[in-house]
Amino acid sequence: MFPAYLENPPNCSFEGQDATEKILLLLRAHPITNLKWIIPAILLFLAPFFVPSLARFFNFDLSAIPASFEVVFLIINYLLVLVITFEGFLYWYFNVYIVTDKNIVDIDFHSILFKNIDVAPLRNIEDTSSSMGGILSAIFNYGDVFIQTAGATKNIDLHQVPKPHHVADFILDEAHKIYGRGRDAYHHPS
Repeated sequence: MFPAYLENPPNCSFEGQDATEKILLLLRAHPITNLKWIIPAILLFLAPFFVPSLARFFNFDLSAIPASFEVVFLIINYLLVLVITFEGFLYWYFNVYIVTDKNIVDIDFHSILFKNIDVAPLRNIEDTSSSMGGILSAIFNYGDVFIQTAGATKNIDLHQVPKPHHVADFILDEAHKIYGRGRDAYHHPS
């Protein structure tokens, strides 16, 4: 439904894409990383069901609270659940890493009003590395990919992506294809 790793995605484009530029790889953080907002949202959703039990445990009389306060508490609680869920999903869905046949694009979505797009040409890539740390990373095969670029181009870091070792190798292979084309064009002028 919402893949975190997609090779040659159909019907996909991004802001600033050249007409001849082809998307080779679309990446997002691994879905398991969403647990950091899903678990609090579930706990907040279930909290009203446990309030009566907690009130009895602490000898607190809930009947002393007006019914209108209870309704306001429920509305605020479920609005908070909605905000946490909506913001968490948007942040995960719109923070995207794109590898094309020309560039690596890092789209960082900070809020509805602010996003940052970093582009590094494949021809400037000097090296890639990947790392995985922790039990969840090992079980679900996700981690970080670090891309070193030449010159003034900003280094790109892909955080918590699926198959980090494969992604790092894939990017380096694509960069080598461009280097190869560049050398062939240099040695064999048209």
